[in-house]
Amino acid sequence: MRLRSGLAERSHLLSKDINLDTHISDIANLVEWEDLTDICLVAHSYAGCPASGALERIGNRVSSIVWVDAIKPADGQSFRDLVPFPIEEGAISRPAPKALPPTAFSDPKDVAWVLSKVTPQPIGTWLQPAKLSGAREKVAKKTYIRLPKFQLAALDKAAAECKSDNSWTVLENTTSGHSVMIGEPDWLTDVLVKAA
Repeated sequence: MRLRSGLAERSHLLSKDINLDTHISDIANLVEWEDLTDICLVAHSYAGCPASGALERIGNRVSSIVWVDAIKPADGQSFRDLVPFPIEEGAISRPAPKALPPTAFSDPKDVAWVLSKVTPQPIGTWLQPAKLSGAREKVAKKTYIRLPKFQLAALDKAAAECKSDNSWTVLENTTSGHSVMIGEPDWLTDVLVKAA
């Protein structure tokens, strides 16, 4: 489930006050209020930042994590530190993309569907540095999935870090684009069931 404020079905909440802490609280509050335990926390892309922060609060409730082509920030790093981009003066959000890279999906219907669902990204979520003490690394079962058809240095770096740490299992899918949950849902489901 996706909870991030200012995005998708919550895009009407977009404001200058939404930052990384907001998205961290969205995740942690759901887990705490629903009294969830022994969960597998899955993060995709940017969500590696708020999921890493949420683990600082809910790490004791998480038995496994799966980072799906996800950012892996260090303490004090923001998404923008890892994926540099220009900022328009006074902007409170980054506009939704009007097109997707050719390697994103093989089916044009998937491209059309995704573009119909994307919304602006609250800029504060990408600018605020993560405050991490190592809770992510304390999770017992960790899996990183790299989807190299989507080329991004920050994801290559995250996968390489995980490969050099034997507490992580690293998988690679060379046939899917960045959104494997749409392009190859059966493959991802199988991996998630095994990783949980």
